[in-house]
Amino acid sequence: MRAQALLASVLLAAPVQAAKVATPPVFTLRVSENGNPYLPVAVKQATLNIRIGLSFDTALILNMAPATSAGLKPFPFFGKRTFKNAMIPGGEATFRFNLATITPQGLPPKKVPTVWVSRPVASDADGILTVGALKADRIDIVLRETPPGSQTYVLKKKGTGETAIKSRIGDEEVDISLELNSPTTVMNARAGEALVAAGLARRANAVSYWRPFPGVALPYQALTPKAGLTIAGLPMRQLGVRVSERQAKLIDAAAKGTSTASDDEDTITVSADRKRRGGRDPWVLIGRDVLDDCSRVSFDRAGERWVLTCNFG
Repeated sequence: MRAQALLASVLLAAPVQAAKVATPPVFTLRVSENGNPYLPVAVKQATLNIRIGLSFDTALILNMAPATSAGLKPFPFFGKRTFKNAMIPGGEATFRFNLATITPQGLPPKKVPTVWVSRPVASDADGILTVGALKADRIDIVLRETPPGSQTYVLKKKGTGETAIKSRIGDEEVDISLELNSPTTVMNARAGEALVAAGLARRANAVSYWRPFPGVALPYQALTPKAGLTIAGLPMRQLGVRVSERQAKLIDAAAKGTSTASDDEDTITVSADRKRRGGRDPWVLIGRDVLDDCSRVSFDRAGERWVLTCNFG
């Protein structure tokens, strides 16, 4: 993908008027062999190979080396901070922030919040850009040719500028996200507890690990869904609910992830614990165990919705 530096040099050499690209009504991406879509993106002095993510709102997140080669500089005074959290590779990292104008290949430029991190955030690309940052009325992500018998599934987005979908499990209102980079569907403890309390799933005696970033292994307990279970209208297959390291060891003595008791709020379920220690609102990340049965995933900005073409058999 670095061969796209030639494109960047052409854009820099051309007059401003010639470099303008109109906002297309539809922009199409095809996934690579690993199931993820990628796109060359010009960021200041460099053209970077960027994975397109589905599960977060408008932002560009970069590894440190590509950000440096692009010539990015953090905001003065407050554009550099160190955070500790279970979701961060290594548990702690330094984040640098700024607004950067980016130009995805074939699309108009756009100024987006840009973050570059002292620890790797992607091993397969220079960084991750949300699909919501692409300037097109609709972005079609094509996974394969559409087989006979496929159906269309329409999922209403939460609101303007967001990628999440709002749904309900039992008494809980839940944020639903889609993510091609996650092999399985995973959720936090509050969402899992809502499923179990509603009789829609039961806990299995098995632990595995969610690996959202390089160097991160967050334990989750397998859930067995009730036959016919759907979330946001999509059939559930391989479910996992986040658990703490202590809970994981009670299920499997050999379990060992990278999270710590001090910063893992996604494993908190009890209301009293949430008030005392924090805890996050319920969320479900729908992964490739479901999305691999889809031939097309469309982010319909104009319609404020996701449109999926799938054949679930």
